Amino acid sequence: MMTAMSKKIFIRVVGFTGVERHALNTVFRLSQRADAGRSHSYEPWLDGNPEKASLALIDGSCGSAAQELADLHQPNAMGFIWVGAVSPASAWRTFSRPLRWPDVLTAMDMYFEPASTLDFDLDSADFPDQLDAVATQAAELAANPPAPPRATALLADPDPEARLYLRTLLSALGMTHMDEAASVAQAQAFLADNTYQFVCIDLGLSDLDPWLVVAAASSARVRLVTGLSLGLGSKLNAKLNGCIAMEKPLQSNKLGEMLRNL
Repeated sequence: MMTAMSKKIFIRVVGFTGVERHALNTVFRLSQRADAGRSHSYEPWLDGNPEKASLALIDGSCGSAAQELADLHQPNAMGFIWVGAVSPASAWRTFSRPLRWPDVLTAMDMYFEPASTLDFDLDSADFPDQLDAVATQAAELAANPPAPPRATALLADPDPEARLYLRTLLSALGMTHMDEAASVAQAQAFLADNTYQFVCIDLGLSDLDPWLVVAAASSARVRLVTGLSLGLGSKLNAKLNGCIAMEKPLQSNKLGEMLRNL
């Protein structure tokens, strides 16, 4: 559900795998949430829709990509985002695989809400001072760049597509800084050097006992144990260890409820 002030924007989607489509549709649904606080939301454009699409998202490896590109070269054609190794010069933005859907969402937002330009009064006697101030700030930032934001979540899952899906869900819900581990050993290394608010451990990790990650992440405010099929023993073990157990596929509304506790 969208807020009353939210503007619906239709996106023409061309190509992409089933997993990528699933992730993209999740992004669309999350943009429509009433509690997202967005000025606009996204929805896939379908053939026969009386409203026109405002932006195209094209998979360059798709068989129909060349024809779509030719159509978009016509006058007054919509802008487009291209996914592929070879980028058309007319693309608004280009991404290569593996896709990071939060970055694609940011590019879409920038297309419809471009950053405002600085408005200097060229006739003002203060204009040279303004330029000096901007130059000084730029020099200070170059000499003392801000530290990169620390990751607030650790995603430990052997499946890269599952991690991508969870990263997309969490990013859309406001958590953008994450570390990823494909094994128990890698997760333990991250936990030895970092403190996380949210840790997700998939029981499909097989190099070592995944419950070792649960124990090492005891300082996290929320620990989530996942699996394709969680038995009663796994659910009871999660409860005894103060964790939340959730079977895949994960649901965005349940993740949202967990994040409110952070």
